[in-house]
Amino acid sequence: MSAPTGAVRAVIVGLSMLLLTGACTDDDQPAAGPEATATGAPDVSPTESPGAMPSPDATTASFEDEDNVLNVAIREPNSLDPMRIQDPGSVLITRQLYEGLVRWDQEGASVEPAAAERIDVSKDARTFTFSLRPDATFHNGDPVTAQDFAFAFNRIALKRNGADVAYLLELVQGFDEVNAFGDSKRLSGVRTPDASTLVIKLSEPFVSFPTLLTHPSLVPLPEEAFKQSKNFVSEPIGNGPFELAQPFELSGPVVLRAAKDYFEKVSLEGIRFIPFPDAASSWVPFTNEQLDVTEVPATRVEQAREDYGDNGFVPLLVGSYYGFNLDSPELEDERLRRAVNLALDRETIGEDIFSGTLIAPRGIVPRGMPGFDDDACEELCEFDPEEAKRLVRELPQKGRNVTIEYTRKQPQARVARIIKKDLEDAGLEVKLRSYSFNKYLNRLSDEEHSIYRLGWISEYPDPDVFLAALFDSDSPDNHAAFASDQVDSLLEKAQREGDVAARTKLYQEAERAILEQTPLAPLGSFRMFWAAQPRVDGVTFDVLGGFDAAPISLGS
Repeated sequence: MSAPTGAVRAVIVGLSMLLLTGACTDDDQPAAGPEATATGAPDVSPTESPGAMPSPDATTASFEDEDNVLNVAIREPNSLDPMRIQDPGSVLITRQLYEGLVRWDQEGASVEPAAAERIDVSKDARTFTFSLRPDATFHNGDPVTAQDFAFAFNRIALKRNGADVAYLLELVQGFDEVNAFGDSKRLSGVRTPDASTLVIKLSEPFVSFPTLLTHPSLVPLPEEAFKQSKNFVSEPIGNGPFELAQPFELSGPVVLRAAKDYFEKVSLEGIRFIPFPDAASSWVPFTNEQLDVTEVPATRVEQAREDYGDNGFVPLLVGSYYGFNLDSPELEDERLRRAVNLALDRETIGEDIFSGTLIAPRGIVPRGMPGFDDDACEELCEFDPEEAKRLVRELPQKGRNVTIEYTRKQPQARVARIIKKDLEDAGLEVKLRSYSFNKYLNRLSDEEHSIYRLGWISEYPDPDVFLAALFDSDSPDNHAAFASDQVDSLLEKAQREGDVAARTKLYQEAERAILEQTPLAPLGSFRMFWAAQPRVDGVTFDVLGGFDAAPISLGS
């Protein structure tokens, strides 16, 4: 059994942190998670230009106390429909407009109740009962009910809606009937015994299901208001700490005001999300104190650290790898696969190509993941060109040929060329094969690939997204053709284990067992650079690439 994988399957070659919802892209820049999701983009090759604040439209909403409004630079959002959010700007805004059953507590690295005040989990980790808060309401005053969650989840799963995030619900009973076959309009595993109780039954055990529910698409919709509204896309009605102060329009600022009846105290009067094309464009207005929060261009990281601190420098749950198809005749010898790992100068790749946004790996699971093992790789991820040469010399001459396959756009072509040189220095003969994005997807599907570029985004903070999705024997995303009864057993036990420490240990054992067989070469994981003005208090930037604005207050 493997955890939901549909969306990360789609981004396997995109490595696009633009999408925390996991749809396909051929943009090779790691731009933050998520999808995924709320993730902004570490600039790969920034060309900084003087930025200017977009002029506010005459119809832009105003506030009584403009000093209590948070001004945030974002990439332009494309949608505020929870089912359709894909870009980081849309995700970040949606996180403020809606409240799911649970939320992710970055400081505690755990799930905490949100719209649900209590969660009961069955012993077999297949049935989850959520008791809703009695004081939660939508922005139009309607109470938030279990039926509103059921309506939203059914809408996402419905085949005809073609939601990219539907994969999140694929473990729910009845998903195939609704999504794959279209024979039903309702998930049989979602029940509402009463207005305040939501019961979700899974087809397989997955104790981390509440963590999955932190995804910003899995939020309630007011069913009656949604059906009656002709403008729900531009004027969505949420249940989060902030509501729209004016209708949403493309290319303009998105303005939110504090929701009156939200069940927790909110200090801000409002938020103004202002679109910029990139972090370089928003940096100058930020340093001129026209913005409160922005991404940091890669060329300004040290300046930001000195002037604003590094609290916004956080790891992202995004990994970059080169996978090995273990069924390829080129890669049968484990000594060759180890040699490839040891020959890679990962620090040069991270600094010269990704401007420090890609940091060296310690395993498969990226930094920032709860239970991260800081030495799962051991010596496998070290740069040891002499040992790589020694291993290559042990190989027969005909066993020293490898083929590297990757997507055509930059920066991946540059990465492939650097890797080619590293491997040639170790004594290997290397061929490069580049493909357009769609052809590359087909190439992986026909199972004839060799060494292949792999990018993986975790859209919720659980190691299962990396380990089970990529290496469970039955996973459709296991393009390495990796198979291990030991690993399958460890992953299955972890998916059932309710104790956090015990579950973490099982995942770490599985990760080390996978790496012992060397089915991939980890290149590294990404990190995000945010900066906030000194007057911004209470902001916590998280591993999903964004933040929740409800706890923020503004000083003078």
